[in-house]
Amino acid sequence: MDGRHPPSDKDAICSAPDENGGYVLSTVNQYPSHAAGEDWHGAVVEDTSAFRADVEQFGDFHTLLWDADREQTLDVRNDAVESDVTYESPRVPEVHVENEFEFADGTAATLRQDLLVSADEPALLLRNRAEFGAAGERTLFSVLNSSITAAEEADDGDEAHVATVAGDDGEYECLVSHDGERYFAVGLYRPETGQRVFDGRRIGRLGETEGDDKSAWHDIYGENDGYIDSNEELSGHVDLGFGLHVGDADEATWLTAVGFGRTEDDALDAVATALDSGYEAERDAFADAWEAWHEGVADGPTDDETVNAMYERSLTSMKCAQDPCGAMIAGAFEPNDQGYRFVWPRDQVFLVSALLAGDAVDEARTALEWLDDKQITDDVSDDRDIPREGTWWQNYRTDGKPHWTALQLDQVGGPVYAHWLLWQHTGDDVLDAHYEMSRAAAEFLLEYDNGNGFPGKSQDPWEEVWGHSTEGSAAAIAGLRAMAEMAEARGDDAFAEDCRERAAVWADCFDDYCFREDAYLGDHYVTADSPDRDDEVAPDHRPDAAAFMATWPWNVVAADSDEMRSTVELATDGAWCASETACVGRYPEDDFTPTGEPEDGGWPLCEAAADVVRWLDGDEDALREYVFEDAPSWTTAAGLLSEQITGDGGVYWNANLQWSQAMYVLLTETHVREEAVAMAPE
Repeated sequence: MDGRHPPSDKDAICSAPDENGGYVLSTVNQYPSHAAGEDWHGAVVEDTSAFRADVEQFGDFHTLLWDADREQTLDVRNDAVESDVTYESPRVPEVHVENEFEFADGTAATLRQDLLVSADEPALLLRNRAEFGAAGERTLFSVLNSSITAAEEADDGDEAHVATVAGDDGEYECLVSHDGERYFAVGLYRPETGQRVFDGRRIGRLGETEGDDKSAWHDIYGENDGYIDSNEELSGHVDLGFGLHVGDADEATWLTAVGFGRTEDDALDAVATALDSGYEAERDAFADAWEAWHEGVADGPTDDETVNAMYERSLTSMKCAQDPCGAMIAGAFEPNDQGYRFVWPRDQVFLVSALLAGDAVDEARTALEWLDDKQITDDVSDDRDIPREGTWWQNYRTDGKPHWTALQLDQVGGPVYAHWLLWQHTGDDVLDAHYEMSRAAAEFLLEYDNGNGFPGKSQDPWEEVWGHSTEGSAAAIAGLRAMAEMAEARGDDAFAEDCRERAAVWADCFDDYCFREDAYLGDHYVTADSPDRDDEVAPDHRPDAAAFMATWPWNVVAADSDEMRSTVELATDGAWCASETACVGRYPEDDFTPTGEPEDGGWPLCEAAADVVRWLDGDEDALREYVFEDAPSWTTAAGLLSEQITGDGGVYWNANLQWSQAMYVLLTETHVREEAVAMAPE
């Protein structure tokens, strides 16, 4: 490896609940990772964003231990023999990271790191404590990859240089990187000695192994000599490295702060403020802010400590993932060079429903306001020449710039349903505030009939198939029904009747398009009718877990109907379900995996939908087993849920997924209330 950032999952994420710190989202990953495929066993601070949750300021933040007596440099990710990642609590997402090392001669070392985001400043603060099992001369290094422009189409890299900033008791030496609009600065402080300057610092170019531009990673880890060839500045795809010489101390504690700003001075001031405050003061403020936020939302609603912790951790996770502008990214992980740091309107709809279930009403309001603001209001058409006014693009960056643009009907009916949910929950002026948004979406749906009494074609929720999507069509029906209730409340009776009648026609035709007899596993709902592609198993021939959402939350197919019963009964078939744990996948022969081949495993969010169907049809144990037994066993080291798990229930890929966290909250509330929470109107 040359220090470049590999694809990765995330075991923990961290942000602050208030606006300033809320602009920063940091992540920690424990290896090994199915995404990276390397034989690593360490845990490392990774992708960290600021001011826009979809724009990472830096990638991996490595800490390395150089031992001069043993002539060896060990890195937290590549060389740790074991590691651990935990949260302080479900309500306070301070992250504790521990890496254990063994030098070639058997000497042991431990690095413990505590990570938080400043409650009052856009800054990340790390407390580092290194302990060594034998005497030696040592230098502790840090390397981080600047990635501010990595998400831009014209990625020319960043500019970085050395700077200083005044603190309360002296100047801090810092490294600054920027793209002219976004800045981050990094500095250190060793309380025991008062040291505020680096013992060597380097700005290098990623991938370079020689010459004036060699990377900081290669200088420190590759050359393995305990020294840094210092320089002042460099531009391009750069990494930043610096050292802290601790001599023959058998333990050392130091702080590292990364400050963010829209100007260099702001970033430098954030570093100085965090380091001057010290870790304990920053931690107290961080914990107080999070506890205050949790006081305003629901507590874990059961009498089970594990379930309550997972419920509260899910709310914490969703709050961390919400940019102060209201956008909620799907996840902070990167399965490949195309990460999930985007906003899918459908995902945001499920997050809104979960936030409302957990009494996080302010966050739900802000999320719906963002959807309202990003609705397409222009007379524009997409690549298929479909007029898109009143709809939403497939996904967005947090600033509202479209990323992918395909039409998905759950991302048209879904926001209308979310508006209806918020109105039902609050009973205030929400109806009027977003009425024009919902009406425009419903007008699109009314026009998007295929001429034979069913919604036109769209992309399925898995973003793979163009056809008459089972789940998308159900969401369109739900959207029209929700609109009918809101239009009626507004006195818009004729429009309400139009929506209700069209929804009824579509619902009557639903099984004709979406259900198949004698299909791949028997009689079941399928991914889509008239698909535009053939997979290993054709999308109009295979069962699909997204169909369970036609029952909940879209409320189009009754759980006790023969068609839904026959479908959910097949969800335990080995061709569709994980082999050793009760978790159904998206569909049989699904090859969206790290290897690109079908693998044994499942999707927790799919199993959640299936279990609500079972529960609605009288299986009293279905929800209890998911909430109390299954989902808690499918989590990352820090207790978060992923997109995919292995056949035996281990976290496999794409952690953590906010949609999975939302489903856990919704199922827990459904279990406790003994009614299907967030069910769309009939």
